[in-house]
Amino acid sequence: MRISTMTKVAVLATAAVVAIAPSAVAYDLTSAGATSVSTFLEKCKTNYQADTKDTLSHAGGGSGTGKTAINAGTKDMAFSDSANTTAPAGVFHIPAAVWPIGIAYNLNNSSNKQLQLSVTTLAKIFSGKITRWDDPEIVADAQRVRSIPVYEVKNGKNVLNADGSPKVKSYRTLTVPFTMPAKPITVIYRGSTSGTTNNFTSALAGAAPAVWTKAGNDSFVTSNPTDISTKAASFQAGTGSDGVAALAARTKYSITYVETGFISANPALKAAVVINNAGKTVSPDVAGAQAMFAASDLNEATGLVKWNYSTTSPAAYPFTAATYAMVKSNYGKADLSSAVKRQVEYMAFECSTKVTTEGMIPIAKTSDLGKAILKLTAKIG
Repeated sequence: MRISTMTKVAVLATAAVVAIAPSAVAYDLTSAGATSVSTFLEKCKTNYQADTKDTLSHAGGGSGTGKTAINAGTKDMAFSDSANTTAPAGVFHIPAAVWPIGIAYNLNNSSNKQLQLSVTTLAKIFSGKITRWDDPEIVADAQRVRSIPVYEVKNGKNVLNADGSPKVKSYRTLTVPFTMPAKPITVIYRGSTSGTTNNFTSALAGAAPAVWTKAGNDSFVTSNPTDISTKAASFQAGTGSDGVAALAARTKYSITYVETGFISANPALKAAVVINNAGKTVSPDVAGAQAMFAASDLNEATGLVKWNYSTTSPAAYPFTAATYAMVKSNYGKADLSSAVKRQVEYMAFECSTKVTTEGMIPIAKTSDLGKAILKLTAKIG
């Protein structure tokens, strides 16, 4: 991870973080936007309230809803998984969470094995160029010898390189016999504007440009190189992360893209492993997201991450995203601005270590990312 204007040190270290002092006056903050962090915030709310005496009411609705809310001033803050390109003066981004987007599939419980797919094959599936589970390209990916990174571990935690990526000790090879069902594929996608969609389609465009020939954006329909209205039987839209996961869970032989916490919450779904640019088999987990983040760039001035989709980092999981807290430089009230600052810092440094089921990578204040977050929260006024 390169962070502009900063000296490179260990990024995303998993060392203990300093507790944030409780507030003197309780504040009930309101937010809207990214559903990617809805469960994450919900699971952290008891600790958040106990430690800060504040509360946060997050309405969700998707990244597009969050951008509209913060731009219009109808919420104290908002969350988005993609850049707010129409933000008014004084509204800025802080990367408060980093996480992997899982490729969730429903093979009607026909196999307890974990499916392996390449980025190119995924681009063909989600653009409707591959329409059946027994397509030769899917079969070839599934049966390809897997080269799986084995990480160096110390005291129960992955050892990190200087750039914040997990240190690879060796590779484990594995062949998984896989018989694919002779069934058509149903692609489930986010129907509303979504930062998850933006990150997912941007990764497809960046890592498989010969197939995904359009730039990624918040709309799956407009970013798709195929006019999916001509393939209505093969594509179904869902609402929110929970909605697409639930729809995929009840739709046999479907596939979708969603945060990993929603996959584990639905027993009918499994998460695929992905063949990355280095030819390695990587999982949608903290280690894969750490490696992808470490290979990318963070603009300290804007708070935005520029993902390096061409990286050949062996552990990098290509479908990795950041959730941005969208906040203001001038709230006009000292108690409100202090509460917003507390919330962002607690979410980044405390929730990321207390809530370990949602795939968010841990962030330490002493890491480059942690230091950048603190510089950005200092701008909240």
